[in-house]
Amino acid sequence: RRQKTLAVVLENVDDPHNIGAILRSCDAFGVQDVHLLYTKKHPPSISRIRSESAASVGSAKWLRLTRWNSTEKLIRELKRKKWKIAVTDLSHKGIDLIKADFSQSVAVVIGNEHGGISKELAKAADMNIRIPMIGFVQSFNVSVAAAIILYEIFRQREKAGFEKSAYSPAEQKAILKSWS
Repeated sequence: RRQKTLAVVLENVDDPHNIGAILRSCDAFGVQDVHLLYTKKHPPSISRIRSESAASVGSAKWLRLTRWNSTEKLIRELKRKKWKIAVTDLSHKGIDLIKADFSQSVAVVIGNEHGGISKELAKAADMNIRIPMIGFVQSFNVSVAAAIILYEIFRQREKAGFEKSAYSPAEQKAILKSWS
């Protein structure tokens, strides 16, 4: 039940535990494609993420991880494939996550723990989503935010009987083969 119309982009996420927890949520909610965008620092090794991240509990091996070192190239590829880009930004322009429409192909961008998303991705965004909060803190930890966002997308799509996001039998066979 992987969703081929939902992807996650991790932009310069630093903490291996956050990366692992996000990957675990991706697996739990049927995300197959995770884009690892690292433009500022040395990226963590994909093999290390797959084998050593305790928070991922081995879920990374079930995901298709793609590394990027250029924000521009990633944006161009997502736009070429007609994917909407949904960013998580603390600006007041954000729409409530529950009111956002996730019925189209969408890549959810999760930004760096300290600096958030880049100006380039903010500018390229088709929507800016926010998680409503009533406490005093401004944001959740990135891994918690990712889980909440992915759950809401999953909830909306399940409620709508969202079948168009599923992989065909041939695509499923190819994915299964890549896992062995």
